[in-house]
Amino acid sequence: MEAAFLRRKGKKHRMKIENIDIEELKSYEKFMAIPIILFNETEVFYTNESFSALCKQHSNPGSGQHYELFTHDPRVIEALKATISSNEEVHLEIDFQRDTGLKFWIEMIGKVVHFRGYNVVLASLSDITEEKKVKQDLLRISRLRMLMLEITQSVLESEDLEQLFNLILENALKALTNGSLGTILMKERSYFSVASYIGYDADIKNFKLPIEDAFLYTVTQGKMDRIARIDLLSVKTHYLKSTIFGEEIYIKSNIAAPIYIKGSLFGIINIDALETDAFDEDDEKSMEFIRNTIEIALANHLSYQEKAFLARFDRLTKLYNRAYFEEQFELVKEHAQRYNDTFNLVMFDMDNLKRINDVHGHLVGDRAIQLVAQELEANVRSSDFLARFGGDEFVGIFYHSDHEKLDEKFRGLLEKLRIDPLMIDGENISCSFSYGIADFPKDGETMNELIKVADDRMYLFKGHSKREED
Repeated sequence: MEAAFLRRKGKKHRMKIENIDIEELKSYEKFMAIPIILFNETEVFYTNESFSALCKQHSNPGSGQHYELFTHDPRVIEALKATISSNEEVHLEIDFQRDTGLKFWIEMIGKVVHFRGYNVVLASLSDITEEKKVKQDLLRISRLRMLMLEITQSVLESEDLEQLFNLILENALKALTNGSLGTILMKERSYFSVASYIGYDADIKNFKLPIEDAFLYTVTQGKMDRIARIDLLSVKTHYLKSTIFGEEIYIKSNIAAPIYIKGSLFGIINIDALETDAFDEDDEKSMEFIRNTIEIALANHLSYQEKAFLARFDRLTKLYNRAYFEEQFELVKEHAQRYNDTFNLVMFDMDNLKRINDVHGHLVGDRAIQLVAQELEANVRSSDFLARFGGDEFVGIFYHSDHEKLDEKFRGLLEKLRIDPLMIDGENISCSFSYGIADFPKDGETMNELIKVADDRMYLFKGHSKREED
């Protein structure tokens, strides 16, 4: 059993020492139904029934005298010695912990009196456990709110999901002070990958954890639908991952919370400790608060990222979209005019997409669009600019090139698509495109002028290709 003391702030009073006897002590019980103890550092001289009832409520099973709760702790004895020697009022809050791990608080208010030739302390006691728990809960919640507010504020400020994960984990460890290290695991198909970690060696970044081997999966029988405090000695599958705390020092207890985004399991946040039974019900409540904040923060972050992505990119092909292309074209044109530079605008149009949709369905048609987009993107330089213009049309801006080089590049790409077609259910589906090239500023100085020239040349190419096929 442990005890810790907090002396109340305030002026200390030296008092005149009064004499007291047993009869006077007994008379107190007629008027005050509060626990009373008369003692010093070596002996208990008197306790009343209320004191016995209070101690019995909190004593460990099998303990001897109830007052052992106070007299067998060296810090209690030191406090008594200091009080008696200084002849000051004593006003203490005593924090005890039972063998079961449960805590309770006793408030002691007393003074020095003279009894049977001894200077001793006469103290009244009161159980302030509920009051302290309420205060601690309020402080815990206030601290949690501040830590989680930092996460919430960072959602829209950071585009880096890894940075957000790191902040989440750091603040979770600040909130759950018994934790020494932790991880955030992200679900990827049939396993979890490590998205963030604190307290582990860097090689954990490459760790892949099968979902069915996760601690949370084991203790929830695969449901992964609640927060769990886990004694790792009871878990059969236990990966011994090295920590930064020294060789052969591994985690012994864990508290884990599943993270769900839009009803689907997104990942797990784990806070780990190097001691057994490191987490209690308050930690579980804190983790619930953290989990709720994380789910909201991540949902908002992902929603914001999706909106930011769709403002510039096409959802199907992941290429830039038309609106962003038109915006960037003006910047490209201004730069070229300022530096007397040139570039090529190329229009692409897929061949036979309608036939693919009619025969195989629009989902296969989408696959065909994606394949052409991927091949085009793989064959442009990082300095070039490629976008989906709409439907089955693509548009690109190519710097420091010419018709001959571009024509060679795209004919080579068409040949690659011919010999390596889209494969759906064992059937080869031919994907190809036609293209037309316009020069800036030779063929026009506005986007519409260049697109018209490129379009006209693209349809000439398409007609020529059909005649070759015939």
